[in-house]
Amino acid sequence: MMDFQNIFLTPGMVEMIRGPMVWVSFLVFGVGMVFQCLRMLRMTRKTPVPRPMTIKAPAIWTFADRLTGWLVFLQVSILGTEPCVAVISFMFHVCLIATPLLVLGHNVLLDTRFGFSFLSLSQKATDALTFIVLFCGGFFLLRRIFVRRVRAISSPSDFILLAAAQMPFLTGFLAYHEVFDYQVMIILHILSAEILLVMIPFSRFSHMIFFFISRLLIIGQHGRKSARRVWHYQNEGIR
Repeated sequence: MMDFQNIFLTPGMVEMIRGPMVWVSFLVFGVGMVFQCLRMLRMTRKTPVPRPMTIKAPAIWTFADRLTGWLVFLQVSILGTEPCVAVISFMFHVCLIATPLLVLGHNVLLDTRFGFSFLSLSQKATDALTFIVLFCGGFFLLRRIFVRRVRAISSPSDFILLAAAQMPFLTGFLAYHEVFDYQVMIILHILSAEILLVMIPFSRFSHMIFFFISRLLIIGQHGRKSARRVWHYQNEGIR
């Protein structure tokens, strides 16, 4: 730890990680997400044709009809086939997004730099959310290792992405509770968060925005009835 601090945590390197690299990572994240959104729109096209229906819908949907439809959908969805994985995945994604926004230290920095902040949770609540993220990450790791059908489709990039998502939470927890050297842990916390931000637009993390776009705009993606775009395929490929 001391060698790492002497080699990498020079005053100039610390200032770069805490200053310019923060702004660069947010800039890359923002520009990258806009680029990916525009790219996704290019892969789709508007269509005036209403959503096709193979079965004529009744004029009036009763409560029983709606309930039956939801039960059929849930039965074939991941919630019906693997309810444990679905619940853990939901908890993981909620805590992954909510925790950084609700940490008191982050909100103090926002208020100091920009004059606004979000709701802050107590430290015990923040620790609980962090434990949930780390527990769920451990669950996904063990599942990729020991479940045969998941291991068969896993690649090294899956483990790298999982580690990248976990590191800001682990290092932040260790830094706050002063496990190991605080200066090293807080710099690793900032650096891992910057790496994660840069990775999001250019990896499978980008589903954090595509999930919502596809359901708002694209027909056949469990989306809104007002969706009026379809995937655009051409002979030479996808444009």
